[in-house]
Amino acid sequence: MRSLLAASCTTLGLLLSAHSLAQDATDIPRVKVEASRLVTELPYRHYLEIQHQLHRYLPPEPHLVDLWFRIGYPRMHEPERDARPAAEQGVVVRSRSVDETVTVRRGAYFSLPAIQAAYDESGEILLNGVGRGWLGIWWTLRVPDDRRMRYADIRDARAQLTAVQHRISAFANALRTVKREPYDGIKACFHDDSGAILIGGQAVADAVEGHCKIHYSDPARAADEVVEFSGPLDAVSFIDRRYYQRKGQD
Repeated sequence: MRSLLAASCTTLGLLLSAHSLAQDATDIPRVKVEASRLVTELPYRHYLEIQHQLHRYLPPEPHLVDLWFRIGYPRMHEPERDARPAAEQGVVVRSRSVDETVTVRRGAYFSLPAIQAAYDESGEILLNGVGRGWLGIWWTLRVPDDRRMRYADIRDARAQLTAVQHRISAFANALRTVKREPYDGIKACFHDDSGAILIGGQAVADAVEGHCKIHYSDPARAADEVVEFSGPLDAVSFIDRRYYQRKGQD
C-alpha cells in the first residue's frame, strides 16, 4: 500500500486558482444524476496530492494562512457563494470501502481528509447538487480571537503565500495560476451588513460585494497600524483585486 504522505505530487491536469477557471476538455468532471440531484465527480487522489503539496510548501509554523478548496457553482455570483450556508452544500469522499461526508463551511470552503483507503482505491469526491461544478484554491487569513492584528501581520501572511509561490515549479501547469496570483488584497466576509474593516479605528473599504468588504493592500500603511474586523466575521480571504471594482467606479 502506498502511503498518502509519501506519495509524490505529480503534474496534475486541472488548473486551479482563487477564481473559477475554464477546464481543458480532457479534465471536465463527470456529472451524473443521483437521487434526483446532479453530482459532480472529481478524482480524490488528484486533489489530495495538490493539498498535500501546497501544505508542504508553507513555511514552518506558526502559519498565518489556511488552505482551502472552494466549490465553484455554475451561474452563481460571488456574493451568493460567499453567503451560501453550509447546510446547502454536500461533499462526500467515496470509494469501494469508503463513504465519508466532508464538512463544508459557509462560503463553500472545505479541506479534504486524508483517507488511506480512498486514496488506494482511487476514490472520488462527490459534489452533490452542484451540476458541472469545480474546485478552486483559496487562502484565508488566520484572525485572532479578538479580531485585531497589526497591518504587519497581514503582510507577513502574504509573505507566506509568496514563499509557497516560489516553491511551485514554473513547469507545474496544475498550479500555474496559484503561482501567478497576486493576492494583493483581502476580502472580509461577514454574516450581515454591519461588518467593517477598521484600520487605525477608521472603516476602510475599497470595494463592497454583498456582506464582504475588500481592502487593497497598501504599502504606505504603517506596520504597527491596528486592523480590526468589526462585526459578525465569517472569513477573511486573500484575493486578486482586479476582480473587485473600487467603489464609485462604473
